[in-house]
Amino acid sequence: MKQSDPNFDTSYAALKETALFKGVPKEALQTIISECDYKEWEKGESIDSDLLNRYLFIILSGKVKITQIDPQSGRSVALFLLQRGDIYDFLPLLDGKKHLSFPIPLESCSVLCTPLETARQWLQNYPELNREMLPYLGEKIRQLESFSISMVFHDTTTRLANLILKHTQSYPHSKEDHYPVELINNLSHESLAELIGSVRTVVSTQLRKLKEEGIVVSKRGKLAVKNLEKLLLHTNLYE
Repeated sequence: MKQSDPNFDTSYAALKETALFKGVPKEALQTIISECDYKEWEKGESIDSDLLNRYLFIILSGKVKITQIDPQSGRSVALFLLQRGDIYDFLPLLDGKKHLSFPIPLESCSVLCTPLETARQWLQNYPELNREMLPYLGEKIRQLESFSISMVFHDTTTRLANLILKHTQSYPHSKEDHYPVELINNLSHESLAELIGSVRTVVSTQLRKLKEEGIVVSKRGKLAVKNLEKLLLHTNLYE
């Protein structure tokens, strides 16, 4: 993408403060963006699997869930929720092997894409990006570890409470005594179920119970926490 492209400055502004790219010098980040193509994904769009195996994608805006599907049962599980500054897919970037996961846009998204070989060259050319990559990958591995532990040791209620708590801001809304929930606040019950390894009907039942207990509320389709202390009692933090 050329610097004269109207999406160039928008892409730079979107990435310069993100965890992975914040340490990259301005000229280096501009070079990285110039070696990418700008694309837009529509909500629910199926992305060409051939592209997924050959390109690295950088999320500029919107939310994307990364899923794996059991071909026999048809059940799916969401491994990650990606947002601005996240990349897909870091595993082929590291080992060059195919990864059987699929990005599904949860809303309209804008992304940058570049061949995996180009992205690997970035890690050699820009030590600042290389340095930030390690903690970024460490965070993703911890997320997978937490998910695995929760699947083995916790029931659905605890897994759902942990998911909500993970995305709850630590301070209430300025005008209402509700704690905003970010990233997952407007997801469907099906998507929430995928994030905790459950099914939609179970999540719907558990959310209804949390609402009846006065723990969460849903305002204009967005989830918020009304009673943070009660929510904590449903997590594994007090066990």
